[in-house]
Amino acid sequence: MSSKLRRLAVIYVAAALVALGGYSFAAARQLRQLRLTMGYESARAFEEAVTAVEDLSLSFKKLAYANDEALGKRLCAQACADALAAETALSVLPFPTQELEKLQGFLGRAGDYAGSLCALTDEELSKEHREHLAACGEAAEDFSRTLLDIQGRLHDGSITMDTRERRLVNIERQESPMLSALLLDYEGGFAAPAEFAYEGRYSPAQEEAGGTLSPEEAVSLAAKAAGVEPRELREEFDYAGPDGRRCYSAGGLLLGVSSRGLEFMGQSRLVSASTLTRDQARERAEAFLSRMGYGPVALYSEGGSDYVAVFRYAPTQEEIMRPDDALSISIAMDDGSVYAFDATEYRDRTVELEWRTGEEEALATLPEGVEAVSTRQLICKSPGGRYLPCWELRCTGPSEEGARILVDAETGRQWKIELGDA
Repeated sequence: MSSKLRRLAVIYVAAALVALGGYSFAAARQLRQLRLTMGYESARAFEEAVTAVEDLSLSFKKLAYANDEALGKRLCAQACADALAAETALSVLPFPTQELEKLQGFLGRAGDYAGSLCALTDEELSKEHREHLAACGEAAEDFSRTLLDIQGRLHDGSITMDTRERRLVNIERQESPMLSALLLDYEGGFAAPAEFAYEGRYSPAQEEAGGTLSPEEAVSLAAKAAGVEPRELREEFDYAGPDGRRCYSAGGLLLGVSSRGLEFMGQSRLVSASTLTRDQARERAEAFLSRMGYGPVALYSEGGSDYVAVFRYAPTQEEIMRPDDALSISIAMDDGSVYAFDATEYRDRTVELEWRTGEEEALATLPEGVEAVSTRQLICKSPGGRYLPCWELRCTGPSEEGARILVDAETGRQWKIELGDA
């Protein structure tokens, strides 16, 4: 190699080293900034969690003194907001919070229960309500004390905030305890209030009686739905449990049955043609439901695409539909076969209800400028799983936007509003 080439090589290598050094410096600086940002965000999330749980404890304490309906509901709404804020802040901490099941579950139930009390109509908080709120308040106060203690130790440096980087790289030996470890230790001994029934999302589920079909009858039912002999079915898997769920296949068709009956079925093929009309598809759907013994049911809604029509049928009671117990059936528009079927929520039952509010009284709940396009009676489920007699009002508002309003026929008050086409 000539001296000229050697000099060029040295120059290029030196330039590369300078460039690499500059890049490394910039990358290290950016990494340092990212670490500072992540640390700040983690610290802020924990501070917000501490504040939110402390505020939740204070809201429950105030409720023990409240004897005014409006004030009580405002405090319940504040407690609900505090619990939601605490859940959100904990979820941002730099470690998985799935293991904090008791703490997250307590925050969810306590907030939902407090929020449900805001819906009480012309009622003061009863003795039972106050007892449940007091139990939630005691748990929130204990949780708050623990978080405040951890906060103080975090500030004086006796414990360390987790970082996602350290959890992934795992190259430094950590001498002081980690925040996640202390929260997990507290989680293990946390005593959440006993579960109780209320009108909300986290109310204990009501146990339902199991089905009556034997395994042999369930297999025959699956074969009937698939249009094959029982021996042609292939068992794919089963679930342990009182309902004895099993899944079978027949060609490209997958079916699920239990002691309650047929629960689902679906095809794996692609539908790429449309030869049936919507009315013909609906006739095929109703023929299948009739053949399988579903009834009485009525069409609640329909949708889908040009290739697959989807119909939702609700069971009826004295010609009043129960949409929360409905089943769904999809028809392939090329050959009219059942493309999908879902009856996991279907229940054939009769519920006793009292309709204290008439149609005219329900319409009177609409504000000025809102007009009802249609009305009908429905039996709906509350968040806690209780059946409610309802008037469904399809309306148009001042902005000509459609809305669906449900009026509780027991209380005569609106309890649910959904925006959409009337």
